[in-house]
Amino acid sequence: MTQEMVHSSGIVTVEEDNSWRYGEKNTNDSVSVTIVPELFKTADNKYLTGVGPKATTVYIRSGIPLAKITSGANVGSYGPYDKQATDGRQTKIAGLLESMVSVNINLSGWDVDDPLVGMTYRGDIVASKLPVKPESGAVWGGEFYDVEDDVVKPLSASAGAAGTPGPAGKDGATITKIELTQDTSSKAITAGKATLSNGQTVNITIS
Repeated sequence: MTQEMVHSSGIVTVEEDNSWRYGEKNTNDSVSVTIVPELFKTADNKYLTGVGPKATTVYIRSGIPLAKITSGANVGSYGPYDKQATDGRQTKIAGLLESMVSVNINLSGWDVDDPLVGMTYRGDIVASKLPVKPESGAVWGGEFYDVEDDVVKPLSASAGAAGTPGPAGKDGATITKIELTQDTSSKAITAGKATLSNGQTVNITIS
């Protein structure tokens, strides 16, 4: 079950959308990083929610893919992953913005109370429900799995993503796909099946 949070944005009421999470959030899956708020300000407002002509507060959406800045004035900070960027943010997705970040709008521009935010670096997600979806060839850091229709797809190299070697068996076979079986009434995962690179399948027992 995902947690929903409701915020007031002047005239607009904003409900935090955590549908990109698959299941409950873990307590040890995030780190604190510093973001550069101005990088989330774009003409199409794709990173924001609560936008309106009279809104005094807008919110940077949770679940936005973040990337580390490795060149320029903001080295070491983070911004939205962008394959068109030239400051390092085009290289790899480091994690996902853990929670919405409030931005106050005043005469001088944007004002963020604290640019230190939580970044989720591992876990099960529903990639199709991310507020901004990376291109299919994007490189993922951390340890992320995309769970959709009970099929688990590794996204990160450490999770055995496509094109990266996972743990090998005696004959060198690696896991290429995991399918899970879910009880329709309880929604609990009851079993599964792993497909190997040699074409064999292995049944997964859930205890």
